[in-house]
Amino acid sequence: MSPLKYKPVIVVVAYNRPGSLDRILSSLLRLKNASDVRLIISIDHKAPENYNVLEIANNFEWPFGEKEVVYQEESLGLRKHIIKCADLSMKFGSVIILEDDLYVSPYFYEYACQALDYYSEDPNIAGISLYNQAVEEIRELPFRPIKDDSDVYFLQHPSSWGQAWTSAQWARFKNWYLEDPDLFQIDMPDFIRRCWPETSWKKYFCGYLADKKKFFAYPRISFTTNFNDPGTNYKMSVNHEGQTPLRIFGGPYRFKTLSDSWCKYDSHLELVPESLKHLSSGFDEYEIELDLYGTKDPGQIKSSFVITSKASSNPIKRYRRALKPHEMNVIMELPGDDLCLSKTEDILPVKNKHQRKIDNHKYFYTRRIIGLKTQLYNYYIRFFKK
Repeated sequence: MSPLKYKPVIVVVAYNRPGSLDRILSSLLRLKNASDVRLIISIDHKAPENYNVLEIANNFEWPFGEKEVVYQEESLGLRKHIIKCADLSMKFGSVIILEDDLYVSPYFYEYACQALDYYSEDPNIAGISLYNQAVEEIRELPFRPIKDDSDVYFLQHPSSWGQAWTSAQWARFKNWYLEDPDLFQIDMPDFIRRCWPETSWKKYFCGYLADKKKFFAYPRISFTTNFNDPGTNYKMSVNHEGQTPLRIFGGPYRFKTLSDSWCKYDSHLELVPESLKHLSSGFDEYEIELDLYGTKDPGQIKSSFVITSKASSNPIKRYRRALKPHEMNVIMELPGDDLCLSKTEDILPVKNKHQRKIDNHKYFYTRRIIGLKTQLYNYYIRFFKK
């Protein structure tokens, strides 16, 4: 195999979580198949509370190359901090960004190098994810991509739990970002635009991908996982919603070009129309979109027809929601009453949102999951829905 073009610098982004920083640094020590790797630990300014974080960073011994600790002179906040760290790609040619509440696979660096090299010449690839997306981030329901013969799939949605950029990939975003785009003029998920905080850099990268019709390349087995430690954009106590199985074996990795893949999803994490039409012959005559999660407002759907989990006043075809992932019910044309093909203008408003949550819970989860939410749903179904 010819030498790889990219050898990214690893940047660990930290703030005021000493336990989190200690944990991710310990996982980095398990690195395999890598040498002469530069590590930068960038700590946002918060005096004097960050003394423990700074001490951990300074005392950490990095056996794989040079280590640099950068303590920011002023408080940047998460968005500016991430952007400043990603700007290091312009100096070093490429960069891997890891927030401090992540944990990494021993092979994350090997994979990142090869993925950057493979996709660097495709201007439609805006970045490399090291995390396998496990959740749709509007309703927070499980996400599973359809399978093919590769180790990757593509989302019009950025990764923030371990990501890599070449200098060219980052520069294209940065030039767009510096134009101060109005997110309300971009066809992107309204929930992200309105409800994600201004401290979120990812909110703007979502807008960029939607505006420029670009994609992130994602691995099918994750090279990072997340502990959801309380922080700037996440205030709740520790939970394990961000956990996903880590890949604990190395390559070879089966990459596929964006143009050759049919595993492509839009900004709502819905299968793109051309993929559906390739995988199923029953939709060639329709200008169509998918809205199986039911997160798209009718005004956002530009196509004349939609396949949705919402009700329609005049459905053309109906499908059951039993196969997983949910688009398989449409691809396999499984008859039922849960999903429908409809004219966009015939989609009805959701009347019973509580019932919709119960239906989603029954499909996406099992009743064996133990938790308060599950118990409440089961109680409701048992005593009030007889």
